Amino acid sequence: MVESMFDDVQDMSQLPVEAFSPLVYRRGDVVEGEIVSIDSEGLTVSIGLKSEGVVPQHQMRTLSAEERSNMALGDKITVTVTRGGEMVELSLDQARQEQMWESLRVHLASSDIVEAAVTGFNRGGLEVEVNGIKGFVPVSHVAPVSPRSNERDLECRVGSQSVFNVLEMDPVQERLILSERAIWLSQREKAKQIFIESLEEGSLVTGIVKSIRGFGAFLDIGDADGLIPISELSWHMLKSPEEVVELGDELTVQVLQVDHENQRISLSLKRTLPEPWESVPERYSEGDIVEGTVIKLADFGVFVRLEHWVEGLIHISELSPRKLTNPSEIVYQGQKVSVKILSIDMSKRRMSLSYKQAYGM
Repeated sequence: MVESMFDDVQDMSQLPVEAFSPLVYRRGDVVEGEIVSIDSEGLTVSIGLKSEGVVPQHQMRTLSAEERSNMALGDKITVTVTRGGEMVELSLDQARQEQMWESLRVHLASSDIVEAAVTGFNRGGLEVEVNGIKGFVPVSHVAPVSPRSNERDLECRVGSQSVFNVLEMDPVQERLILSERAIWLSQREKAKQIFIESLEEGSLVTGIVKSIRGFGAFLDIGDADGLIPISELSWHMLKSPEEVVELGDELTVQVLQVDHENQRISLSLKRTLPEPWESVPERYSEGDIVEGTVIKLADFGVFVRLEHWVEGLIHISELSPRKLTNPSEIVYQGQKVSVKILSIDMSKRRMSLSYKQAYGM
């Protein structure tokens, strides 16, 4: 900023004769002046004793319509000299741009945000403008269009206003690189915390299957993801989650556990479905002879699976009329057998079976 030699002068008689001659300004000088005329050609600005400069219309394009209408004679403005001489040409836009670059430098140092208008796009990212300064947002630093999506629709952003961080800047090269990734990540993390705090164990939520692993399926339930362990996908024994779910499936699940400290959510699909034992009385009755598979041998008897999650015990005394030392004398693991239902205990989820009675021994 060019300082006036009249600053802090108490007595004008103390000034030398040359002080009363018009000041000579050079291109690039930044000066403060007073508006003395406003017309269709632009502004006439007093920038020192007997010195005036002109701000043509093409050098004040950054003025908004409201700023133009509010301008009045006597207003102080900061301008940059674009051409020296007797009639100095001034630029309001250039002065503003220099001030803006300085402001951007402060934003870069403080990691503060700036607001920019999205003016266009290309395959590499978004074209933006910050108070007349053109900038660019690489596609890797563009936030997804939706919290539940990783897609970046660049075209739909044109014409919008958004906030960004200054990533890189070089006023000499007029290079400005912005980013909204850190802002988006911070907003997403806050939304996730609020969402997790709102969840109640036992409540039902709806989400979309976003990924499947051998140990379970991850569900997008809004501002957070939850895991359905493979053991909570079905009442049946599964070899793979794909037996029950596919990518993109919309599921209603129960919230099993919320780990606030680690921000993890455990979900269950099977607990939204009828438990097999609840409907056992509809399918089985005492005295029925049914088919099953031997799944385990023990000293005291044999466990037989009638269907997924429904098992029964054949006590060793119900394997044969004769006394046995070990169940393996009669059956082996994996064998298909017929058994007679002796009793059903719904409260303990137990069923007593008989092998010998099913075969009339």
